[in-house]
Amino acid sequence: MSTKPNIEATLDQSSEVSPEQTGGAASDPGPEVRETAVRIGVLVRRLFAYGDGGRSLQVADEHGLSFIQLKAMIGLSTVESEGAPCIQDVAEELGVSMPALSRAFDGLVRKKLISRSEDPDDRRRRRIELTAAGNEVVNQFIYSRMEGALRFSASLDEAEREALDHAVGMLLEREDIAPIYRHLEGIEPQ
Repeated sequence: MSTKPNIEATLDQSSEVSPEQTGGAASDPGPEVRETAVRIGVLVRRLFAYGDGGRSLQVADEHGLSFIQLKAMIGLSTVESEGAPCIQDVAEELGVSMPALSRAFDGLVRKKLISRSEDPDDRRRRRIELTAAGNEVVNQFIYSRMEGALRFSASLDEAEREALDHAVGMLLEREDIAPIYRHLEGIEPQ
């Protein structure tokens, strides 16, 4: 019996997405979109193989962070809007329930990795933002993940690197990706 995953079945199960998640695209992707998704998945899998020797997981473990806490902190690190986001906005962005995210944030507040404050316009809402310590944890995690990306990049020949730089450069201009790139631009792994 083969243990190879059925990519088409997986894509069929995950094709129920909102227009916001697809940039307004239809929820039933065509074969070209599916092929692009498979190619991206293969590349991401290969990038994970270059790994960081488990350092990124060690960063999360050292700080006692759950997956949802780490994911929320990484999301908060790229917020460019005026003022800190509300918990409800983060819950929608991550696709998690308000109670689950609120519990996750309770732990982060106790660890002094995020701060929570009352929304000046609506006292029922809470705004959240990373503390300096929270930013440091996110940067440690990202630096460790970049080590694998550096090893992968070093394995490319000049033509491959130029082609990848061109394609990635176009994507970095997207409204949903550009803030993340601006946050990370110029940082060097430790």
